[in-house]
Amino acid sequence: MTSAASGIAPRAYSLIVGAAVVDAVFLVGLLVALATGSDGAVGVFAPLFGFGYIYLVYLTATGATRGKWGWWFPGLVAITAGPIGAVLGARRLRAAGEASARAAEAPPETHATRKEQRKAAAARRRASGGR
Repeated sequence: MTSAASGIAPRAYSLIVGAAVVDAVFLVGLLVALATGSDGAVGVFAPLFGFGYIYLVYLTATGATRGKWGWWFPGLVAITAGPIGAVLGARRLRAAGEASARAAEAPPETHATRKEQRKAAAARRRASGGR
């Protein structure tokens, strides 16, 4: 993830999770309507859930084409019928982004060059009274 994408990515994850929550509500409504046999409610919830599912696949595929994450994310959303895969994938990507941000903030390890090592060894010898 690039530094320019790191500021945008949390908003993208939030948008995906928000769309997944709305789509999950539509899915639950559709399942309840199917269980109760309400054809009118099925006629309302089925297209809403379908639109939400397509929107989630679109959001994740757009991020994959822009290089924010891999193609596994839209695949996960498509295989899990939408909301579950979107939430799981967004959580995984957010955790990975936070871990890389923490690693970027850590000070880099510096190794002394050979010349610096020789100078330090000579200073230790002089301090100890050796040659």
